[in-house]
Amino acid sequence: MFDSPYEARRARQRYLTSSLLRDGEVLIIVPPFAKLNSPSLGAHLLQACAREAGFEVHLFYANLSLAATIGQQHYTAICNSSRQVLLGERFFAASAYELPPLGHAPERMVDPAAMLGAAPDDADPTMVRVLASINRSALHIRLSRLKQLETRAAPWADDVALAVKEHAHAFKVVGCTTTFEQTAASIALLKRVKRQCPQIITIIGGANCEGSMAEGVAALSPSIDYVFAGESEHAFGDFLRNLASEHRPTHRIIQGQPCMNLDTLPRPDFSEYFEQLEQYLPALAANKADLEIPYESSRGCWWGSKSQCTFCGLNGQGIMFREKTAEVVLNDLKHLVAESGVRRISMTDNIMPFSYFKTLVPHLAADLPGLHLFYEQKANLSLDKVLALKQAGMVIQPGIEALSTPLLKRMRKGVSAHQNIALLRYARSAGLSLAWNLLWGFPGDTLDDYTRTLRLLPLLRHLQPPAGIQHLGINRFSPYFDDPSTYGLRRLRPLGGYASILPEHVDPALVACYFVADYPCESHEHLAVIDQLRREIEAWQACWSDGRDGMDRQPPELTVTREADGTFALHDTRGLPNTPSHTVISQQQAVAALVGGTRGRAPANSPDIAWAVRWCVGAEVEARYVPLATATPELLQEFEKIYQISTIS
Repeated sequence: MFDSPYEARRARQRYLTSSLLRDGEVLIIVPPFAKLNSPSLGAHLLQACAREAGFEVHLFYANLSLAATIGQQHYTAICNSSRQVLLGERFFAASAYELPPLGHAPERMVDPAAMLGAAPDDADPTMVRVLASINRSALHIRLSRLKQLETRAAPWADDVALAVKEHAHAFKVVGCTTTFEQTAASIALLKRVKRQCPQIITIIGGANCEGSMAEGVAALSPSIDYVFAGESEHAFGDFLRNLASEHRPTHRIIQGQPCMNLDTLPRPDFSEYFEQLEQYLPALAANKADLEIPYESSRGCWWGSKSQCTFCGLNGQGIMFREKTAEVVLNDLKHLVAESGVRRISMTDNIMPFSYFKTLVPHLAADLPGLHLFYEQKANLSLDKVLALKQAGMVIQPGIEALSTPLLKRMRKGVSAHQNIALLRYARSAGLSLAWNLLWGFPGDTLDDYTRTLRLLPLLRHLQPPAGIQHLGINRFSPYFDDPSTYGLRRLRPLGGYASILPEHVDPALVACYFVADYPCESHEHLAVIDQLRREIEAWQACWSDGRDGMDRQPPELTVTREADGTFALHDTRGLPNTPSHTVISQQQAVAALVGGTRGRAPANSPDIAWAVRWCVGAEVEARYVPLATATPELLQEFEKIYQISTIS
């Protein structure tokens, strides 16, 4: 008999893990804290490439196993906590590196001074206030509960290693993939596998092993035999072929080479994920609407190749843009949807290939109706392109980031504030859902960048609100990281928490993804304005809530309609003072509300535009008139054609 429900559950999980592992030459482990509702694209790509080369490779979703062990709700709370606290790494710090539970001084993990790597009395007071404002919701789980859950980390890792040992007669190689906060979990698992089965070759790879980070990861534990750096689909196959010929690599770090023809990559087979999900988390597996399939149609960034956004480090060292042909993408998606029954596709691309507007998007609605497809986009999209994306079943993340052109220029986004507003209008008119945020805390920003945005936001209540306002992050491989002096950054250093969760002999600068620095920034000096922005966004979001708060409401509207008799009406439910909720307007006023007038007309010379500004159906944004109203796509298209003007240009 078991002494506690936990021990009984642990025994069941140990048996389940052993039964799910299949004999094969290679086992790839997907460690915590990978998301639960989606398979690992990188791991399955390696599996597919190795199988194509003639090797039997299986996957084990250790993240699902841990979620079943500590509870899905607790697992998700750890995943959703702020990256500033590095909670996923802290959870396995003791199991991986024999540090104290949750690393050193876990009670200070949300302490701004600790994040800056300073003693409480030595930290810069301005940055302490900034981080204090950011950390209000950094933790999604109580520290006391986290400490209780952490006691299960080492026994769980022990059980996984013992399950691997039961199949040690078959496995020649066991590896982990690490992205974001998966490194400590990987070390904890591979260390135990090596202890139980010293003959097994242990490997690790993934985004956390990019560039010089590979050296840092290699230094974390002698239990890792080889570290794969960079794109490794071809290098992994070569590695397995060499092992089969009894030729082991002479260098511990194996540098991969970019795949230049993505069409040659095999389609991943996600079946092992779905099989294990059904066993570990059956309730989640049964709800197909909550699951998503990852897919990659391109690598690099076509915009970043021209002008990389200053804060973006997502491309690592692989910013060179490459794309699959539309035919391959469409065929792969058809098979993946048919095999899984999941209709939510998350494209992992940093940006959708622009050519797809002609080659892929027109075919999606016809060939894959009812698909829910997520893509990253550049924000300067025309109305026709927005309509095409809606027809294809897409949700997009357009990288809006700001409603201030000076801020956008500091980011090197290649768009202006009026273009971002135009996209929001087009999306509302077309019914296209967006995912976007506002950012603050940029080097060299001015208070005016934010006060102008603050004045603008109440006028936009009828457009989809951002998910929130977030402080700029300084990420490895971003221009801020690679060339800090150009942007006025001084004392660039890893986030202070890394020193609390790594062995003393490892330099945090080698493994850190997130950094802090000192730099001139007016928004840091005016946190009250940022708080006002945050409150305004929360009020905006409340107007768009879908009834989860017990209130059934429709989002505000600012809509121009053409009535049956050919006249025009303006409907305005934004609740602005001194603005009518419904009024009949002239055609020229409708034009001013929707497109701004004929090309070349100066706003100052137009009484209709003066009316639009007065009634807040248009706005002067950085000395440019910007229409704010929405309409049916047909009416918008008609006006843009007649008056030869697009508000996105």
